Amino acid sequence: MDNNFSDLTLEVHNPGTGKIVGEVNLTTTAQLDDMLVRSSNIFSSWKQESVSSRSLLITKFRKKLISRIDDLVDTVCDETGKKSFEALLEVFTSMDHLNHAIHLSKKVLKTQSRNSGFLKYKRARVTYEPFGIAGIISPWNYPLILSLSPVVEALLAGNCVVLKPSEHTPLSTAILKEVWDSLGDYNDVFQVVYGEGDLGQHLVSSQKTDIICFTGSTKIGRLIAIECAKNLKPAILELGGKDPMIVLGDAHLNRAVKAAVWGGMSNAGQTCISVENIFVQKSIYPDFCKQISKLIKSMSAGSMKKNHIGPITISAGLKKINKQLGELPASTKKVMGITEDVSRFVAPTVVFDPPDDSLLCNDETFGPIITVTPFDTIEDAIKKANSNGYGLSASVFGRNKNTTRKIASALNSGSVVINDVLSGYGMADLPFGGKGISGLGRVHGKEGLLAFSHVKAITENRITFPGEPWWYETSGKIEKLLKKFIRLWYG
Repeated sequence: MDNNFSDLTLEVHNPGTGKIVGEVNLTTTAQLDDMLVRSSNIFSSWKQESVSSRSLLITKFRKKLISRIDDLVDTVCDETGKKSFEALLEVFTSMDHLNHAIHLSKKVLKTQSRNSGFLKYKRARVTYEPFGIAGIISPWNYPLILSLSPVVEALLAGNCVVLKPSEHTPLSTAILKEVWDSLGDYNDVFQVVYGEGDLGQHLVSSQKTDIICFTGSTKIGRLIAIECAKNLKPAILELGGKDPMIVLGDAHLNRAVKAAVWGGMSNAGQTCISVENIFVQKSIYPDFCKQISKLIKSMSAGSMKKNHIGPITISAGLKKINKQLGELPASTKKVMGITEDVSRFVAPTVVFDPPDDSLLCNDETFGPIITVTPFDTIEDAIKKANSNGYGLSASVFGRNKNTTRKIASALNSGSVVINDVLSGYGMADLPFGGKGISGLGRVHGKEGLLAFSHVKAITENRITFPGEPWWYETSGKIEKLLKKFIRLWYG
């Protein structure tokens, strides 16, 4: 069930039960413009704070968030329909990423000396400065970490932030703003707006925003890229995925099956790095299919604690899943688990050897549906895995390290996990992002902090002479010496 809008408020429903769980006040474009002005006014003060000072304030922010851990878990469950352990994992991962970014910022964002080359009488250094105002648009599937992580990276880098969360899950970010304001300092440095896509569009196109970070669909990401290009505004785009999993003949079969099911079904498959297409070497394909069928049949979707997976959060997602399944040939073999309510939930499903040109094989599904397809050679598996243009994440299962590493290098993706799934995202020091139609730029790790930083090169003299050898009125003698130097040094 999607949320209801009135002229002034947004009513939030639990997608699993349909019950009202809260509401937020909608933000008008005029109010957004006023927030951007306030951000501009406070930016110079925030920028002048040292990285250590900003880190100290955000450490206080983290500690206060941890004191609200029960509220955060309950709110994520309420607005997404997630199981409580899944929500707790999101809170845990969020806090770990926040903590790591705080400690990393002091090293990554400090001024760095650089080699001045043959100009030894000069000094060279690089400074990392904020862009200004960062407009961040976050999605509904992980409303806490996909908001908090880029927000904190942008703030640590010295930017002001205006966050627009998904209209489907605004309550988690309302807690973030409440906790931030309770610190009593720099309230306007981090602001949150609530509304539909038109508000996000206004944030992107505003002359007041200096960098945009968007997490969401490839379709909307393309539009944002075009809009940002008009003003040469930098954009970090974390877009969709269709993550492949390659299972080699020597893989630990039981582990690979369990990983495939968890990687494809957790959060009801509504994860950008969910396992969606599984390619299994023919020598173990029958055994793999037998084991995964047994496991899928034992799983259920529903609102009860005993159920393994929760609801499909938005109605558009349910329509997309049904369309992909509905266009498959009637002869396509499927094995399904159990669901209590087809209007809100999708049964865990595995589809065996669907047509290569089907929507299910080529478009992001974002639901608890996985495909299993056999392959002959490793080259065949790599070709299949790279065939749809997505490039967010992938996984490889096999016992030969040299082979799995070679496959990892050959996959067109921003990240690869060997003999596991999804765990790379949990490592706060690793950058995260995609290639191809899965996006541009990176968040997390030092790359995430640098993505929100303008890199400035500064040169100054150690010794100042009356002039430089290459200025006007250079003598022929200097020219001859330079030629000799080139031949001697570079020849």
